[in-house]
Amino acid sequence: MLSKDSKGGYMLREELKKIWRPGMVLVLAVLGLIYYMMFLEFYISHFPNGPHAEGMLEIGKQMLEAYGTEVSGQEMADFESGIALLREEADRYVAQSSIGKKYGLETYEQYGAFRQETLEALHETGQTADQNETYADVMLLENYVQGEETGNIEGRLYAAVWYSQIYRRWELYGTDGRGDVFASQKEREHAQEMFFGTDPKWQNILPWDITQTSGVYAGRLLVWVCLSVCLLLAPLPVLDRMAGMRAVQYSSRHGHRIYRTQLAAVLLSALVLTAANLALFGGLFARQGIAAFFPCRIFSFMDTPFAWADWTYGSWCLVLVLMCFLMAAGTAGMVFFLSGGCPDYIAMLLRVLPLFIVLAFFSPKLMEDAFYYGNRLYQYTGVPYAELVSAAAVFAAGAVFSCLGAARAGKEP
Repeated sequence: MLSKDSKGGYMLREELKKIWRPGMVLVLAVLGLIYYMMFLEFYISHFPNGPHAEGMLEIGKQMLEAYGTEVSGQEMADFESGIALLREEADRYVAQSSIGKKYGLETYEQYGAFRQETLEALHETGQTADQNETYADVMLLENYVQGEETGNIEGRLYAAVWYSQIYRRWELYGTDGRGDVFASQKEREHAQEMFFGTDPKWQNILPWDITQTSGVYAGRLLVWVCLSVCLLLAPLPVLDRMAGMRAVQYSSRHGHRIYRTQLAAVLLSALVLTAANLALFGGLFARQGIAAFFPCRIFSFMDTPFAWADWTYGSWCLVLVLMCFLMAAGTAGMVFFLSGGCPDYIAMLLRVLPLFIVLAFFSPKLMEDAFYYGNRLYQYTGVPYAELVSAAAVFAAGAVFSCLGAARAGKEP
């Protein structure tokens, strides 16, 4: 005869088998691929997005390798001395190009002026781009200085000059370096104390596009996490009711404890599914060269927004992962309760679909600009770290619904 613990373990495995049916796993795999192609692939295929963004990421990596995670004033002066070498490199590429020789362009500055004159002339004449040979040549030269053959010299030069300018702006104006971006005196005082005090943390290295794109991607990924949890878990209690299993389960020795066993299977499945989603889709994004910036702080002179936290980018990512797990567990508890009293799939959909719509609307706001002044949840509430509080609230809601479900199960005959 099986012991009580062995019996519980056996029942848990049986409930997990009912959840992880091969057909459902296949459906999730297909829908996950479709969701990836529709909502996630862009942020992988086009990150960084454009030659200038590529240059910012490349120069940021070079500065990280040369100076570490922070750049002092003396180190910035050393960096600025190398801008002249980039200009010379750009001059050589322009002068040696066939288009440069055709129009007598010997420097990158001459190319810039020539490009501007061509665009203005095109606008004045009213010609279309394909009717103007000079414009076509300008575009060819632009593609050349932004292409692989030149190592995207335009993007690298643009990034180096921009980083130098904004560094000196922060150095000169302090918290006013980006203009009046504070909605309250509390924000201004926090930024002054956190980043411009005795320890000049504003000198951190982190290209702004990294956290911005990471937050947007995480928000889209969280929508899929919630959807996949709903799809995987909602059918479990409905299948039992439709098959007449509930009466059999309650009449067994395990009795009403079956609810606790099913809840354990539901929560375990939600966490495993979330881990798989994060490992797969998060891993695809992490391959875009962002791992080198994990030791960097999330506020940087490289035009990032002001942040409430002084975490590293790696720690920031771990907090986003934690919020995904909190949201997944909370979603699992609510879905299991809502579908528990449904006699069929139609009733289940009518209950679960509104929940998913709310979560899908809420998830991007949770992740985009998370823990920065610009996060929409913070702007709505005025509460710093509102993102983590909100994720914890969803988890707590799932726990409350789970307790209500246990009470409901205890009253069933």
